[in-house]
Amino acid sequence: MRKSLVAVLAVVVLAGAAIAAVPLIERRAAEQIKADIERDGATTLGSAEVSLFDRRVVLNDLRTKGFGEITIGRWEASGLSWPLGELLRGRTPFAGLQLGDPLQAGHLALRDLRMTNGNGRWSIASLVIDDFHLDRYDPPIRPDQFSHLVARIGAHLTMDRLEQKDVVFVDAASGDQVRIPSLSVGRYDKGLVGSLAIAGFEFTSKPPRDPVFRIADFKVTDLDLRRTLQTTGAPTWRPGMPIGRIDLGSANLSGFGGEGLARYGVSLGSISQQSQVDSKGVRHSLLRIEGIVLDPPARNRETLQLRIVLQAMGLKELKLESDCSGTEDRGKGEISVDRCAVSGPDLGEVTLSVKLVQADAPFWKAVDESNTFALLGSKAGLGDARLVVVDRGLVERSLKAVATTTGQALTQVRSDLAQEVRRFQPSGILITEDLTKLLDTVARFIERGGTLTLEAKPDTPIGLDKIEYFSRPGPDLMNVLGLSATLSR
Repeated sequence: MRKSLVAVLAVVVLAGAAIAAVPLIERRAAEQIKADIERDGATTLGSAEVSLFDRRVVLNDLRTKGFGEITIGRWEASGLSWPLGELLRGRTPFAGLQLGDPLQAGHLALRDLRMTNGNGRWSIASLVIDDFHLDRYDPPIRPDQFSHLVARIGAHLTMDRLEQKDVVFVDAASGDQVRIPSLSVGRYDKGLVGSLAIAGFEFTSKPPRDPVFRIADFKVTDLDLRRTLQTTGAPTWRPGMPIGRIDLGSANLSGFGGEGLARYGVSLGSISQQSQVDSKGVRHSLLRIEGIVLDPPARNRETLQLRIVLQAMGLKELKLESDCSGTEDRGKGEISVDRCAVSGPDLGEVTLSVKLVQADAPFWKAVDESNTFALLGSKAGLGDARLVVVDRGLVERSLKAVATTTGQALTQVRSDLAQEVRRFQPSGILITEDLTKLLDTVARFIERGGTLTLEAKPDTPIGLDKIEYFSRPGPDLMNVLGLSATLSR
């Protein structure tokens, strides 16, 4: 019994001594972190704090000039854990984090983050991240490769949630400013973004002017940035080069405003986009723009002219909507704009559809890399195209505007325009019977209205590498394109 009591007392004494030693160990660890961080001569740290029981590290007033100039008022990481492989190499999170080091934390928080480089100045009031997991990565060699650093971190990072407050970027050359009051990300996995929400976006041309452009709400789901991170993280990448294709599941933008739109009396309701891949691997996309309104104020010569044109058409304001749908079928080697329409009340509707066929591996590679010029090296070509104009007042109002502004009679304007169309002789184009029929159909549309359909159905797909042909078309243009026109009521 006496021996047991002695053993218990010994354990209690040792535990008490260990607990009493914790503050000393924490202070020593904080001092070591500060010394290690400042060892490179380019970084200074006001103070460091360590809490062993909370697995927490706090850095106050951190300043570095490694990749531009970066200052952080407070950096806090709690719930820290360290990969076993790093421990076996003798590396610990208390030895001072370096670029390229891995980091795992249950919670990260930053305040008063400021970054300055050759491109401009960034500032973030606060940043909070939950379940932060950064794998080891290769940092760029040169300190001016800041975009490469961001891309490489993004390609090795996962996190459950991120929230930023009051993000501001000021361009170094122009002084233009971008401000985002609130940004949140739900589940980020090495370039795959579950959701992204931005509450407020403002672009201001060299403040203190009013914002040129503003968006109240911006929401995105299933955003895929993996190609972009891989491309921009490469040592050979430079700004202005292709960044790789960005895919997303859905997007919604609303609450547009700003001086740039108000100057011309333009308002916009919302823009939405959806994209999904079916069981056969075919991608279907839909884009819709709602609430486009043009109501130009009489504030200057340019907007006054627009207002006069609308009044001449008998319109107080111009209202439009647009929706486009497309399909990407890599199995069939086809990509198409199934229907892209612009419509307006008291005007009508204009619809365009285009299909590209024979899309080969170089074509899809160029699409995935967002390399427009590389498309010319593929065998893809125009399969067919259709333009449909449904008149519900468009022709009448347009001709009325011309008659009002020129002081002519409406019937005379209509007759003269139809006659000009019939007499039209494009330079260098063979005036065939098919071309004459097409021009006559367009002229009858001007005279009577209705629904005008223009179609291109070439016998052989017109390759993208032959796009220069249309800058100086040959006399066989009608035959090459397989053009035709029909008119219906």
